[in-house]
Parts: sequence; C-alpha cells; structure tokens
Amino acid sequence: MSLYRTLIHADFVIAVILLVLIPLGLLGASWRTPSVRDRMLVYWRASALLGITVYLWIGEVQLGFVTGWLARAIIPLALWRGDALTILRGRTLLPETRIEEAYRDWQRIAMGYSIAGLIYMLPLLLCAFGSDASEMCRAWYVPPKTFASWLHPNIEPIWLGRYGRVALGVYAAYLIASAYRLRR
Repeated sequence: MSLYRTLIHADFVIAVILLVLIPLGLLGASWRTPSVRDRMLVYWRASALLGITVYLWIGEVQLGFVTGWLARAIIPLALWRGDALTILRGRTLLPETRIEEAYRDWQRIAMGYSIAGLIYMLPLLLCAFGSDASEMCRAWYVPPKTFASWLHPNIEPIWLGRYGRVALGVYAAYLIASAYRLRR
C-alpha cells in the first residue's frame, strides 16, 4: 500500500472514530443533559453529509468529492452555530459535568480535524469536475468500498451509490425546508 493510500485509510478510520463513534457515545450519554444533547443533534444534522459521501464513494459517484468537502465545511459551522443557538435559548455550557467537559474537548478536536480536512481535500474538488480516472481520485473509493463489503456484503456497490444519491436529495430538501423555516 502506498503512503498516499495509507493516509487515506488513516483519515477514514480517524473520521469514523472522531466523527461517528465518539459523537454517538456523547449523544447517548447526553440524553439527560439538554445543553449537550441539543448541540449533538445540531451536529448530527450536519454530519449526515459525511455518511452520504461514503455511500456516494461506494458507488464511485464523483459528486462525493463535493459532498465530502462540504461536510468538512458544515461540521465546524454546525458545532459553532450549535453553541450560538443554545446560548440564545439560555442554555449555557459551562464545563460543570463530565459530559459537558467531554463535549467541549471533542468539539475542539472535531472542529480542528474538519478544518484541516477542508484544506487538504481542496485539491480533490478537481476529481468532481473532471475525470476521476486518476489514481489520486480513485484511491478515495477504497476505504468506503471496504466498509461496504463488511456492512453490506450482498448488495452491489452501484445500488449503494444510488442510495447515496437519494439520501443526498432528501438531505438537500431538508436543508431547503430548514432555510425556509428560518427565514420566517
């Protein structure tokens, strides 16, 4: 495995741990702590785009490079905005409990990781608008395809890619509806 492929694989594993598993644990642990729970729900609305990206890449859909980059942009905004919204509701988050302290620590790390990803994925946007036949572009499909072989061993990758497209449509409709609701 080349160094580039190793770094891609490491990024995928870190993203799963940092942006999926830890937030799931925080959401479960914060269910009775509204100040953290509300922030985690804002985070999950934004990070759903990462899951959609994985399914697009399983089907080798080039649009996944755009959704992956956008997810890295939206997540820090959601983490910051989640704080702003909950403060406006009068729910401040002072690290008084372990869950609040754990959330703050995770929030800083997740924001830094996402911003770093936003920068290093910038050249990959070319993969979305040109031919993705280059080795650099195709290497990003490998970890999601490995994930699919474990989680969906009997489903063809093309169907999972189609699922990603449908999920992206639902996600876009939700964003439009949310923006419309906020305008009113």
